[in-house]
Amino acid sequence: MDLTLLLTGIAIGLAVTAPLGPVNILVIRNAIRRGFTVAFLVGLGAVAADVLYASAAAYGVSWVSSLIAAYARPLMLVGGLLLVVTGVWLARKRVEISAIAGDEPQTAKVIGKSLAAFGLTVTNPGEFFGFIAIFGTMSGILRLHEDWARPPTVIAGVAIGGSLWWLCLSFLVSRLKTRISERALARISRWTGILIAAFGFALLMEAVG
Repeated sequence: MDLTLLLTGIAIGLAVTAPLGPVNILVIRNAIRRGFTVAFLVGLGAVAADVLYASAAAYGVSWVSSLIAAYARPLMLVGGLLLVVTGVWLARKRVEISAIAGDEPQTAKVIGKSLAAFGLTVTNPGEFFGFIAIFGTMSGILRLHEDWARPPTVIAGVAIGGSLWWLCLSFLVSRLKTRISERALARISRWTGILIAAFGFALLMEAVG
């Protein structure tokens, strides 16, 4: 395996995942409310979507690009509405520290949270075109057509990079949650909902604009 290529893929995964977005906010919120494991699993839902898009970009699947381009507006509408509904629900939901300690989510709930993160990522066409732009700009470095092993190596790097980000973010936030008061927790919960809804409104405005 080409270690340099793998490291490049990891850098791409980090670059795509790290910027503040709705999934980052969801992971932070779950790290505070549910702890490291749940937050990390939520992040992995987004990693699955990133791997899907990275695979399409790496293998130059033109029909995927055409499909995303053709349905970009409906996808943005769906994603925007999903973000708005999620954000409003989170902003209105009451959070109490006493309830958090004894409220361990069931496996089905955790899977649902991961699927929600996957849905939020996969319904954002900008995510896919971001991969297209990165892979296109770095084509001279990636040289994906030279060897059959190069595309899967880059894709593996993207998955590792994204997973590392969610691992670090989930760990750091979950470690700091014990220092957060109930009032601060309520504010964080409310403002995370507001921010997620704002991302949704921005997507909707772009879709109808």
